[in-house]
Amino acid sequence: MKTLYVLRHGQAAPEVEADSDHERELTPRGQAEVRRTAQHLRQRPSLPSLVLTSGASRARQTAELCRSALPDAPLAIADELYLAEPPSYLAALAKSAEPHAAVVVVGHNPGLEALIYVLTRRSEHLATASLVEIELQIASWAELSRWGMTTRGRITDVFRP
Repeated sequence: MKTLYVLRHGQAAPEVEADSDHERELTPRGQAEVRRTAQHLRQRPSLPSLVLTSGASRARQTAELCRSALPDAPLAIADELYLAEPPSYLAALAKSAEPHAAVVVVGHNPGLEALIYVLTRRSEHLATASLVEIELQIASWAELSRWGMTTRGRITDVFRP
C-alpha cells in the first residue's frame, strides 16, 4: 500500500505582481496557510518521505514550507507538473516516487482536483493549501502508469486551513 498526499499550493500573488504566472510567489496569507497544513501533515500516521513539486515559484515555496515539517523528506522538482493534468502527475509519481511509501505532490488546480477524481472517483474542492490524503492499494508507484485510470484509491483525510 502507498499513501499519496495531494497538496495545492498556498495563496499566490496576482499575476500582475509577477513577470509571469510561473513566477507568482506566495502571499503572507499563503505562507501561513501552508504552515498550518504542514503542521497537520506532521500529525498524520503515514509521514511522507518525498515531496514532489511543480517547478512554479508558488508550488516550490509551498513544498519548501511543507518540508519544514518533514525535515528528512527530499524535494524533487518536476517542471512537467506546472498546470498539469492527471496523466502527467501519474507519470511523475511512477517515475520518481520509489522507494517511498508516502509522498506529497504539490501542484495546481484544476489538475489536482482531476487527479483526486481519477484516483478515487470522488470530487474534492481544493482551496489554496488544501491537503487530501489518498490510500492506494499498490505495491509500487510504477503501477500508476497503467493503474491510475481504472482502479480506485480511498480518501482517508481532507484538510483545509
